[in-house]
Amino acid sequence: MGGLAMVDDRIKRKILLLGDGAVGKTSLIRRFVVDKFADEYITTIGTKVTKKDLRLESPGRATDLTFMIWDVLGQKGYKGIQESAFQGAKGALLVYDVTRSETVTSLEKYWLPHLTKIAGPIQSVLVGNKVDLASSRREVAEVLEYFSETFETQGFLSSAKTGENVEATFLALAKSMLSDADARVGSFEANRAGVDVKAPTREGLRLAVEYLAEAESDFRNAADVEATKKRRLGWIKEAG
Repeated sequence: MGGLAMVDDRIKRKILLLGDGAVGKTSLIRRFVVDKFADEYITTIGTKVTKKDLRLESPGRATDLTFMIWDVLGQKGYKGIQESAFQGAKGALLVYDVTRSETVTSLEKYWLPHLTKIAGPIQSVLVGNKVDLASSRREVAEVLEYFSETFETQGFLSSAKTGENVEATFLALAKSMLSDADARVGSFEANRAGVDVKAPTREGLRLAVEYLAEAESDFRNAADVEATKKRRLGWIKEAG
């Protein structure tokens, strides 16, 4: 360990798999969670939730992350069910079928607008699935690159059938979610949190503590966040 103690965080996060019907969302989850694939297509009715535990390690830190993976109904016309599923999500895999160009257009025109409306700007990864069926890998790679830039996100070509890049897509989403949370804490702006740095008030400092607690909740467990919050509020009270 090089003398550095590992800091263990245990957190749970809700993520979504979004995209039209038959793009392979359920198959991607099945391959990721149990490493299996089935050729038959079964329509997801409503929303199905699957749990997957991950361990992410970096120098001086390890995070045990539990993904609650929501497989959202892909048929259009069920906005109520779909938008209800979006609430509380912290990340999303945006899935399309590389053999059906309309499915990536659908992400841009239908899925992303509704996701942003309900969940706000959350971390996402674009997944061009069924690459094993592509007639030209170069062409589908160009499409992926174009829409990755359009959506301002990472992109992967994957195959639930062969397993290509399936784990990589989920891990990329996990790492981007944790990095985003770290960045928000690291780039903490006092003015944004309501603190006048020239003449901080007790209320301003309290708001800053609330802001930090909200940001830290994305990568630390609830008990640790609450304990840190109480400690910071105690300092403010003592300094009062």
